[in-house]
Amino acid sequence: MRHISLVAALATVAVSPLNAQTWQSIGVPSNSNAGAYWNNMSADRVGSAVCNVAAILTNMPALTAADCDNETPVNLLPLSPAPLTINGFFLGSSVTAGNQPGAFKFAAGTYNISLIGRLAGVQTTGWGIITDAGVAFAGNQSNLTVSGPFAIWINQAIPAGPNTIFTSALTAGANLVGAPNTANQQFAVFTNSNSALLAGGVISANGVQTFYVGMEDNTNCGRGFAAAVRLCEEPLSDRDYNDLIVSVQAVPEPATIGLMGFGLLALAGIAKRRTA
Repeated sequence: MRHISLVAALATVAVSPLNAQTWQSIGVPSNSNAGAYWNNMSADRVGSAVCNVAAILTNMPALTAADCDNETPVNLLPLSPAPLTINGFFLGSSVTAGNQPGAFKFAAGTYNISLIGRLAGVQTTGWGIITDAGVAFAGNQSNLTVSGPFAIWINQAIPAGPNTIFTSALTAGANLVGAPNTANQQFAVFTNSNSALLAGGVISANGVQTFYVGMEDNTNCGRGFAAAVRLCEEPLSDRDYNDLIVSVQAVPEPATIGLMGFGLLALAGIAKRRTA
């Protein structure tokens, strides 16, 4: 169990791609290559299976262990119980009906952060969180308290070398970001309730809430996903966001837990008086 406090100098930067983002309903995932940015045909599928990140998180359509390639762990699918339903939400641009993921980061607080698994993801791809001040943590973290917004990062081995770091927010860890914009669109974020607050691209949990971040480890030669011509040996990305899937669970502070307990006791007292 780790409990670490980070005192980070926060940079306030106005970034236009953070605007006009909304929580949007997942719906039933498909291989349509249309609509929401994550709902593309995954290259990791077997036959007609739907293996993008939303299908994995909702188990809709129902997946079996043989439906998707190179599961880590080998018994990853199906996730049981499924973390989300098709009534869950993803963060997308309200302007383009969810076609673009945009940038995001998480608000200060205490979190449990853990890897759920990956499909065909490059095993050497590192991941973790990074604050606006550039303080980075790698891998799973239990009861980690961060005093400042943070983003998710992945460390890419291709195409620019092992020190290239991509984050889920333009302003997070500005001195370490390998790509200074969201052209590569490496991250997707999902949650079970759109009650999560969103201000300036910073996501704040409403009580105890879990977010799911799907990552795309194919950087598409740094060209983003609009380019149709291959300019290097790296294949075009399928934008299925299943290469790494991480849960980010908000943990209430002790004072919040106390208030919640007091509220429950008060409600119990009211109910008792009504039945007396």
